[in-house]
Amino acid sequence: MKKPKDRIWLVMASSLILIYSSIPNWVGYASETEILSFKGIFFDPQDYAVHRSMIRSGMQGNWTYQFRFTTEPHQPAYTRLFYVVLGESNRLLHLDPAILFEITRWIFGFTALAALYSLMGHFFKEVFWRRIAFLLAVFGSGLGWLQLILGWTPGPFTPIDFWLIDAYVLFGIALFPHFAFVTAAICLVFLLYLDFLDKGGWHRIEGICVVAILTQFVNPIVCVLVDAAIACTTLLKWIQNRKIEIKQAIALGAIAAAQLPLLIYNVNLLTHDPLWSLFTRQNETISPPPVYYFWGFGLLWLFSLVGLFSMIQKKHAALFGATAWIVTGLLLSYAPLAIQRRFLHGVTIPLALLSVEGVRYATSYFAVRSQLLARRTRSIVILLAFFASFSIIYLVLGRSLFLRGHPAEFFYPASLNSALAWLDEHAPADSFVLCSAPSGLLVAQETDLRVYLGHPMETLYYLTRLEEVETFFRGNANPGWLENSGVKWILVGPYEQDTFGLTGISGTNTAIVYMSEEVAIYRVGP
Repeated sequence: MKKPKDRIWLVMASSLILIYSSIPNWVGYASETEILSFKGIFFDPQDYAVHRSMIRSGMQGNWTYQFRFTTEPHQPAYTRLFYVVLGESNRLLHLDPAILFEITRWIFGFTALAALYSLMGHFFKEVFWRRIAFLLAVFGSGLGWLQLILGWTPGPFTPIDFWLIDAYVLFGIALFPHFAFVTAAICLVFLLYLDFLDKGGWHRIEGICVVAILTQFVNPIVCVLVDAAIACTTLLKWIQNRKIEIKQAIALGAIAAAQLPLLIYNVNLLTHDPLWSLFTRQNETISPPPVYYFWGFGLLWLFSLVGLFSMIQKKHAALFGATAWIVTGLLLSYAPLAIQRRFLHGVTIPLALLSVEGVRYATSYFAVRSQLLARRTRSIVILLAFFASFSIIYLVLGRSLFLRGHPAEFFYPASLNSALAWLDEHAPADSFVLCSAPSGLLVAQETDLRVYLGHPMETLYYLTRLEEVETFFRGNANPGWLENSGVKWILVGPYEQDTFGLTGISGTNTAIVYMSEEVAIYRVGP
């Protein structure tokens, strides 16, 4: 990416990509009414609430991750720190957390797209193929749209094109800035190592170590994908040269050693700590049957097979590394682990590398046999890339139209806004609020408070807590339960009224402190 025109193209393309990714959220805010407020995101509002709550945790001066959706005492941990650190930075910026979230999404979105384009530039020196590889990595998806047309969805899953955020680059950067951060990191690590193999320079290995360590603080497992890519790239070079390069072996050892301490820390925390291991079990992201992955990357598989043939023929070590990335992700996505799908983060990147190599190989093969095909090569390639990207394009436009109908999952009663503002102003930070799960997500998202019940994974013993809250609001809780719960505030609003038929609660140890037409807040204790 040395020419100014190339840089200008990247800035323009990245800007258009981020604008396109923002359309559903803009539609959501534009669809707000006097009685309905938008939750702030067009997909996965539950995890969005968690991330917003962690920004608030950082704004309070915390440097560790601690669940804000449970009253269970547990060990604060140095893991998943992206939004905590973001909140710490906001102690200087004083931005609204929602605005900070969106600004950060754009910043790291640009960073991820720049790193991705640079990686593609290492593989494809011709500008046309580099840009096609970049766009295919960003927009590449599957044939989920065809599954919907045919009505073919075996098992309990819908097409993964429309919900597996981790796998698709555009899906990730459209939603969460930490996804963009991780995507940028793994592209940068792969690129720096390929440059090290070509040019040497220990500063590149130092850079890899720093990036890998920072990435582990955000996503403890994702480095294994790019680790497999750089290890297999090196291995093939050694086989080709019939020689083990000591410098490269030392570099691999240094990269592994840099990651080992945090790997041990996270494995011990997430598997042996009594409460963090419970979170791990609740945080299940199990893979669907393999046929879903076949449909979910559709034409990319076909193009990649041709690319694989070209890679073997050319003995292309870096493409072999990209293949190892794909294979490692797929194998781990069916390993006996609770977080299977998480190992497919950004898998459209190596799939795009192999796919473009395959398309380039095929078109060059047929172009010499057909003058018509030779003249239309670029048009055909662009058309193929469009069909390989149709699902993700449809996702953004489809979600935008969907939000116009005010679906309950993405909008909440606007009457809660004043009550949440009152709580944030009058209740001490980190005190616990008792309410239904939908209200709990909003309380943690919009205030500095924590909740007894909210997120299905971050509320420890979630099903038990769900039953306890229902028992309380239906008036069947054991005497003294409320006083022993750790709760200091009770919110009764539209969600509690709809779920439990409540208009209020009664009790000798509560006092009403806020009342509006639809919402009441009670203080527990004197």
